[in-house]
Amino acid sequence: MVNTQKVVFTGAPSSGKTTLLNSVKHPNIHTYNEVSRAVINQAQKMGIHRPFLENPLAFSEVLFEKRLLDFFAKSSKQVQLYDRGLHDVIAFLKEKGQEVPCGMHEVCTQFSYNKVFIFPPWKEIYTQDAERNEDFLEALKLHDALVETYTFYGMKCKEVPRDSVNNRLDFILDNLWK
Repeated sequence: MVNTQKVVFTGAPSSGKTTLLNSVKHPNIHTYNEVSRAVINQAQKMGIHRPFLENPLAFSEVLFEKRLLDFFAKSSKQVQLYDRGLHDVIAFLKEKGQEVPCGMHEVCTQFSYNKVFIFPPWKEIYTQDAERNEDFLEALKLHDALVETYTFYGMKCKEVPRDSVNNRLDFILDNLWK
């Protein structure tokens, strides 16, 4: 039986998480894509342009459920690597002044990640698009909320340096098994 390590990439929107996750080609790592883009895209097709702002709780519940399914997915790989985690949902809700359902809090208290790699806001690579509506100032606030939330739930955030994709990947791989 493989002792699987659960690792999460979190941090500000447009800070390079998904680009880096997509560059991970390691035989002992299973990656899980960020689910929010698909959820946002589906909502937009139904005429809901900013689902988080229009109904933060409903949007967050869908994200939380999908991330929970990924969290408990079985893998034969040594590392399960997630593009955003369960605790991100709570951070986003709190940063927007929304109530966090007690069920989410209970799950996040009970389950955590072995390692948390946090990607700081990076103005030079920051972009907005149809699914990423936050401006850079909002990204800064979300970053702080993420650090606070993961820390509150007892996890230490390891900051990923602002660097090339290859250097960032080397940093992740060097710190993964430490």
